[in-house]
Amino acid sequence: MKILHTSDWHLGQHFMGKSRRDEHEAFIKWLLALIKQESIGAMIIAGDVFDTGAPPSYAREMYHQLVLDLKALDCQLVIVGGNHDSVSMLNESKSLLSYLGTHVLASATPDALDSHVVPLFNEQGEVATWVCAVPYLRPRDVMTSIQGQSEQEKKQSLMQQIAGFYQGVFALAEKKNQALGQPVPIIGTGHLTTMGGQVSESVRDLYVGTLEALPTSVFPAFDYLALGHIHRAQAINSSGRYRYSGSPIPLSFDELGRDKSLVIIDSELLSEDGFIDDLFSEPVGPVRLVTIPNFQPMLSLKGSLDEVLKSVAEIEVQADKTLWLEVTVVADDYLSDVQKRLMEAIEERPIELLRVMRKRSDVPASSTFEQRQTLSELTVADVFQQSLTSAMTLDEEETKQLTSLFESCLVEMEESKESDV
Repeated sequence: MKILHTSDWHLGQHFMGKSRRDEHEAFIKWLLALIKQESIGAMIIAGDVFDTGAPPSYAREMYHQLVLDLKALDCQLVIVGGNHDSVSMLNESKSLLSYLGTHVLASATPDALDSHVVPLFNEQGEVATWVCAVPYLRPRDVMTSIQGQSEQEKKQSLMQQIAGFYQGVFALAEKKNQALGQPVPIIGTGHLTTMGGQVSESVRDLYVGTLEALPTSVFPAFDYLALGHIHRAQAINSSGRYRYSGSPIPLSFDELGRDKSLVIIDSELLSEDGFIDDLFSEPVGPVRLVTIPNFQPMLSLKGSLDEVLKSVAEIEVQADKTLWLEVTVVADDYLSDVQKRLMEAIEERPIELLRVMRKRSDVPASSTFEQRQTLSELTVADVFQQSLTSAMTLDEEETKQLTSLFESCLVEMEESKESDV
């Protein structure tokens, strides 16, 4: 049985004032053709189906039409909620969608672990795979705060609770597997940041309580782990079976330069554990990456104004598609006519200038992303960190305490937003 792993669609996203509707429609059309061509039996979306908790109506229509189209293709669907998704919104159609072969797990339910173990069936109607469908884990879903705990104790407790939740769901799947008589692979899911994962500018800082990232040791011995949240496709273990699929379209300019992809898993090969029938044949692995076409031309240029203008003049554009352009001008002196000269350079060409940034050559890049120059381009965490480093004189202990308090405030704010949706 072939299972497709994807994540971080962010339906309904507006990118610097531009709708991604056409891109998502083109992607879904391409995806349905791939599912039919490859005879995909099931698909897992590992969180962030939507960009906000209150997506536009067209995004909801896309979501429900996808379920109908997959049903027509006899393709089962498992959706786990992400940090961008609204629990209440995903749950409102959950019961109805279950009749169409779609399983939605919007939030963690420690008191009902059985709901997190989803069977996927082959063409013969037999269980081919168990999915431990674990969504984005909100701290309030998996742990109870204990008064008087230090920050380090809270982190340790939360990590243990997350690991315990995963182990509990996995143990239940193993028990169901034993009852089958002939064990089948167990696939896990998650929507979080793991240690070593390479993030991009569009990934919202995800604070699971006060944990910035989780070690892979918290996960049980899944045959495959389908992860979401990080938009760059990547494996996080040596076997390549614990993996982020990445987003299907670039959600920020710094995601350019790398192919977007999704993952096709062969459950039969997962269970074979690398057995090769013919020693002289090409080895066939259980995990295969499929490159997703680019549905919207995007380009990011950086250099002096003269260098950028020269590069703009050399851009090869498509007559039927408008290119979205980001420019970073590196200059020590203030240039008052940057925007004007750039607009003149793209005049009467299918190019839209979405963002212009200025950077001094003597200012080092930040440890995560390039130095950003306007408040609208900074995250809340960026502003806080810049305030700590440039506007205050603090020792190391004071910095740690303030950072800890700040992270706690972010968690409370996110939880408050979620409860209001």
